[in-house]
Amino acid sequence: MPCFMLECASSLSSSCSMDAQQVRVVLLNIVAWILLFVAFIRPPPQQNLSPLQHRLFENFHGEIFRGRDVFSLISRQAHLFWRNTAETPVSFLKLANDILPTLQNLRLDGQPRVRQRRLKINVVNQVLLVMMWLRKYSYIDTLALWFDIDPTSVIRIIYRTLPVMWRYFQNQITWPNLAEWRNLMGSWPELPNAVGAIDATPHEIYCPLAEPQRPFYSGHRHYHCLNTQLVMDNESHIRFLQAGFLGSTHDATAYRLMQPIGPGLVLD
Repeated sequence: MPCFMLECASSLSSSCSMDAQQVRVVLLNIVAWILLFVAFIRPPPQQNLSPLQHRLFENFHGEIFRGRDVFSLISRQAHLFWRNTAETPVSFLKLANDILPTLQNLRLDGQPRVRQRRLKINVVNQVLLVMMWLRKYSYIDTLALWFDIDPTSVIRIIYRTLPVMWRYFQNQITWPNLAEWRNLMGSWPELPNAVGAIDATPHEIYCPLAEPQRPFYSGHRHYHCLNTQLVMDNESHIRFLQAGFLGSTHDATAYRLMQPIGPGLVLD
């Protein structure tokens, strides 16, 4: 077959005056010889064939994920730890220890645990996984790779941990009554009548895969983010928090969308 192909190539180069029909016939002959040659190649025995996952990744199907102690690996880098979790290692450990008793009594599906079973990652790393997901909106596959667990377990840990964290944090922030607001007046000499401030804080996230990207993209910041609307008093206490505004939402729009403030309103 190679000799035949060389002869065909030489005939093509020496016959520049060949018309298109002749060139087509020569090329079809070459393809026919190649197909004939391929037909004589014997396929491997059936027992040697394996699923595509096995051929791409050895032992992919049914692989035993051992889990990884990510907290011990990254807790020494305090600044990067804060960038990825919005907590310091010390404050994070306090949070994990506070919700540890509740999480230990729940299965991965959020139901009460009947019997104790050893999990692939401990509660500290489960909370860390959820905090990193909340902070950066990390991809499920990426979290599975970092923590050395399967993606299904990542999803179950998130669904199991979020309600516990919500119950833990929902009573941490209280809205002062009118008398308490008035007692705060005068704390800022430059603004004696001001009792607090309202601002939207962006949290940079990874580019979403499944959702439309444009609503998450902040044009003037040039990255994808989620916005959190905060109300803080003049003593630096958070008095109100409303999260989930998409990155393209302007601060003024976020203010109009938040719960109304005033006498007889939601935030009285």
